Amino acid sequence: MEYGVISTEIPVNSAAELFRKTGEYGFSVMQFNFSSVLGEELPAEIPDSAIREIAGEAAKNGIKIAAISGTFNMAHQDPAVRAEGIKRFEKIAASCRALGCGLASLCTGSRSMEWMWAHHPDNNTPGAWKDMRDSMEKLIVIAEKYDIYLGIETEASNVVDTPQKAKKLIDELQSPRLKIIMDAANLFRPGMAKPENVRPVIAEAFGLLGTRIALAHGKDIKESGGISFTYAGNGIIDFGFFINELEKAGYKGGFVLHGIKDPKNIPGCLEFIKKTISGI
Repeated sequence: MEYGVISTEIPVNSAAELFRKTGEYGFSVMQFNFSSVLGEELPAEIPDSAIREIAGEAAKNGIKIAAISGTFNMAHQDPAVRAEGIKRFEKIAASCRALGCGLASLCTGSRSMEWMWAHHPDNNTPGAWKDMRDSMEKLIVIAEKYDIYLGIETEASNVVDTPQKAKKLIDELQSPRLKIIMDAANLFRPGMAKPENVRPVIAEAFGLLGTRIALAHGKDIKESGGISFTYAGNGIIDFGFFINELEKAGYKGGFVLHGIKDPKNIPGCLEFIKKTISGI
């Protein structure tokens, strides 16, 4: 299994520095976020020169771009905000193949007007589901146009906050373009983050979604009554069990570290994952 990282975990000022440091840390895979180079996750315009530079630096440093972040609030209450997100997402989709990538990551969004990662009590309403699903249907058309896949996660603050809801969306849309980014930490909702729940929660998710996994994330969660994310090895996730489930599901992609926040923790986090995988 190859090791990867999300580009935002490595604060830099240029594509050259980003990919050089990524290789120096020992990674060969990246989930790329345009904010690392252009200052915005979904820029209004992506210059061809930027695409050439990113592709060139990735190749120069032996880094494969496994996914590109395309998240926006797909369930925002304002249809104009959703429409602008879809418009900008198409710029991401159009760049994927030029960067050797076939997967764009998404967030199913929240009814929160301030932040798409904030929970809102209306997330569990038919209206929120309809708006999110309508957005997803439009993104599937874009994905087909550019021959890419769409990766969603279950996230406690979003409309799709359980594996069951992710499966429901997949079943409703019936599109082979819709895939799963499996992040074990994101499977937990408030009140669930306890060591005794870890294996059952992960096993349930694989039972429902294991055949749809396009990318695996390595983020951890601390034991608490809420949601407190951290880097791999600093929480309660049983990564040996998680990686074994990935292998049983036939997953062949990279393992992308996330939730590190402080670059000084990157070497230790990567070493922890390498030891975990070698011990399976």
